[in-house]
Amino acid sequence: MRRASFILLLLSCLVLACDSRPSPPASAPAGAPASQPASAPAAASAWGGSESCKRCHEEAYAEWKTSHHANALRDIVPELDHQAFSPRREIRHVTQTSHADMQDGRLVLTTMGPDGNQQDFEPVGVIGVDPLWQYLIQFPGDRLQATELAFDPAKKEWFNVYGDEDRQHWEWGHWTQRGMNWNDMCAVCHTTKFQKGYRASDDGYSSTYLEKGVGCEQCHGPMQAHNDWQDQHPDQPGDPTIPEFDRDRYIETCAGCHARRGTLTGNFVPGDQFLDHYDPVIPDLTDIFYPDGQVREEDFEYVPFSLSLMYAWGVRCTDCHYYHGGKVATTENKLCLRCHQNGIATKRPIDEVEHSRHPSDKPGFKCIDCHMPQTVYMARHWRRDHGMTIPDPMLTKEHGIPNACSRCHEKEGLDWNIKYVQEWYGQRMDRPTQTRARLQARLKAGDLSAAPDLLAMLREEKNPNWRAVNVKFLDAVLQSAEQSPMQQAVAIEFLGRLQDESPLVQATAIDALEPLGQSVSGLLAPMLASPSRLVRIKAAWALRRQIDLTSPPGRELTAFLENRWDQPMGAYQQARLLLDTGRSAQAVPWLERALKWDSRLAPARHEYATLLHQQGRSFDAVGVLHDGTRIEPNNAYYPYWLGLLYSEMGEDVAARDSLRAAVQRDASQARFWYNLSLAESKTGGTKEALDAIARAEQLSPRDPFYPYTRATIQMESGQSDLARQALNRCLEIDPQYRQALEMLQTMANR
Repeated sequence: MRRASFILLLLSCLVLACDSRPSPPASAPAGAPASQPASAPAAASAWGGSESCKRCHEEAYAEWKTSHHANALRDIVPELDHQAFSPRREIRHVTQTSHADMQDGRLVLTTMGPDGNQQDFEPVGVIGVDPLWQYLIQFPGDRLQATELAFDPAKKEWFNVYGDEDRQHWEWGHWTQRGMNWNDMCAVCHTTKFQKGYRASDDGYSSTYLEKGVGCEQCHGPMQAHNDWQDQHPDQPGDPTIPEFDRDRYIETCAGCHARRGTLTGNFVPGDQFLDHYDPVIPDLTDIFYPDGQVREEDFEYVPFSLSLMYAWGVRCTDCHYYHGGKVATTENKLCLRCHQNGIATKRPIDEVEHSRHPSDKPGFKCIDCHMPQTVYMARHWRRDHGMTIPDPMLTKEHGIPNACSRCHEKEGLDWNIKYVQEWYGQRMDRPTQTRARLQARLKAGDLSAAPDLLAMLREEKNPNWRAVNVKFLDAVLQSAEQSPMQQAVAIEFLGRLQDESPLVQATAIDALEPLGQSVSGLLAPMLASPSRLVRIKAAWALRRQIDLTSPPGRELTAFLENRWDQPMGAYQQARLLLDTGRSAQAVPWLERALKWDSRLAPARHEYATLLHQQGRSFDAVGVLHDGTRIEPNNAYYPYWLGLLYSEMGEDVAARDSLRAAVQRDASQARFWYNLSLAESKTGGTKEALDAIARAEQLSPRDPFYPYTRATIQMESGQSDLARQALNRCLEIDPQYRQALEMLQTMANR
C-alpha cells in the first residue's frame, strides 16, 4: 500500500478531473452470479461440415485432407495403432516403468493412474500426426486425458513428453490431472466448432464438436448458408453469404491456436477479433520468453511473429505457408529471397553466401538456420521461432539470451562466436533491438536504472505489440518497493497508455495500474466501455470491488470467470472476486477447490491461510502454510508468510525462526529482511535486527522506509546519534518523509 500512496497525491488531480465513475457496489448475490456467454456461438445448423466443401473445392479439399490440421484428432485405427502396442513394449521413463500391450484385441497402456498405482487404460483417440501420437483416455465425468507417454511413428518408440520430469499423480501437470485435461487444454485446437460444456455442478463435461480435426469452417467460418446459396444459384458469382476477411482477420484466426493465450469466452468464430476472445501471453518479467522476445517455454508462433519486422512490414502466415496444407512451399532460401533479393525488403539484394558467411552445403547457409532457430518441445517436437531475430552472442554473454551461432558452434566457445560477429558486422550490431533487449534484461534482473531509457523507447516504438511488451517490463518499477520519481513517471506514462491505439497496450497498462486501487479507479472506469472485450474485462477485474456485477461489464467479467472454473487458477480467481466483494464465507470452497486441484498454487494457499486466521483458526492456518513448505521446500514465501502469521499470533520466536528460514531460501527480497529485523528486535537481538535492516537497505537503497526503520531500532536501543544519522539518510532520499521529520523534531525537543 505504500507504493500506491506514494503516487496517490500526484495522480489525484488527474482522477478529480475525470468525470466517469464506476458504479457503486451491488448488493452481494447469494453465490457466484450466473451469466450469459459474452457472445453466442453460431447455431449448429449454420455449419455444413468439411465434407460439404469437397464437391466444389476438390483441390483445396485434397490438400487439406492429408494435412496436420485435418488429422489433429482421430479415432483409434487398429491397423495403424497396433504398431505402438504390439509386440508388448516396456517403457522406462525416469523412475517409472509402463507397458504398451495388446490384450484380447484391445490396445492397453499400463501406467501410473490418479491414485499413484499402476492401472490398465484403453485409449479412445489420438492427437497428432508427426512427430508423435498422443493417446487419449476416457475418465469419469466425460473427461478425456492426454497421456504423458507418446509414440514416435518414425522411430517406432514410446517416450515421455515431459522428458526428464518425473511428474507424480498428485501434481496438476500429471497426465491424469487438469494440466493434461483434453476438454480444456487441447480440444479447441484439435476439433471444429468445439464447445467445452463444463458442468460445475458435478465437475464434469458435456463437450461437443462438429468434427474431429481442424476443418474448413474452423478457419473460414460457418458455411451452410454458402452451400444453400450455391445450390440455388449454381455457377453464379457474387455469393453474398461469404464473409470478407482481410489478411489481419485471417492471421487472427490462426492466432487462436498458434499463440500461448488465455481464453476470454470460448466462443471464437472466424472473422472475430482475436482480442475479443483471447488474452495473449507476451514477453514479460517471467521466464516464459527471453527478454529479447525469443521463445523459451512453449510459446507457439503468433506472438513472436507479431513482434517481428516481417509482421510490421505486412507479412502474414499465408505468404509463406500454403493455405490448406499448412506447410511452407520450401525451406530453401528462395522463399525468403522473394522479398529480400528484389528490393522489396532490403535496400540492396542479398547475396546468400556473403550474407550467411557459410558455404551453401553447410548448416548456417539457410536463412532459417540463423533467423528462425529451433527449440524442441514435448521431447520430440522441433519448432522454429517465428520472431525472425538477429543472432547476438554478446547478449548471451551479458544476459544469457541464446543465439543461433552458439547453437551450432558451442564447442568453439562464446568468445569465439563474439569475435566473428564483431569482425563481420561491427557497428551494425549496435542496433535498437539490441538496446531494447539489454534494457529489458536488466529490468528483469531487478536493475531499475534501465527504466528511463526503456521508457524513452516506449514513447518512440511504432509496433504496438512491442509497446505492450515495454509496459510489461517497465511494470518492474511499479512493483518495486523503491519509491522514486521514476515510479511516478512510469505510472503517468501507463495512464497515458490507456489512450493508446492498441487494445493490447491498453490491457497491459490496466494490469500494471490495477494494484494502485482507488488512486486510479476513476481513470480506469471509462475503459469499461472499450470496443475491445479484452480491455473491458481487464478494467472490470481492476474495478471488481466497485462495479455492479449485474451490469454489462459485470456480466462479462463473471462469464469470463465461469469459463475458467474447471482449472485451479480459475477457482482461485473466483475466490478473489468473492473476497474482494465482501463474501469471504463463499470464497472458502473455491480456495479449497483450487488447492485440491493444484497443491502448489501458492497464492491460493496464502489466501486460504489468511482467511482461516481471520476466522480465529490460526493453528489451522499454520498447518496450511506448513503443508505448502512440505510440498515446495524451496519456496521462500511459505516461511515468510509463516513468520508474519506467527507474529500476529504473538509467537515471536517462531516468527523470527520462520523469517530466518525465508531469507535463507531467498536473500534477494528486501521485505523479507525488513520483517526479520522487526522479529529480531522483538526477541532482543538488536545487533541481528540492525544487520537485517542493513540488508534491506542494500537491496532497496532508494527506499526511505528502511533507514527510517533502522533509526527506530537504534532509538529503542539507546543509539540516538546513530539514529539521527539514519534519519538524515532517510531525508536524503525523501526530504518530505513525514515520520523522519517528526522523529527528528521529537529528538530535538528532549
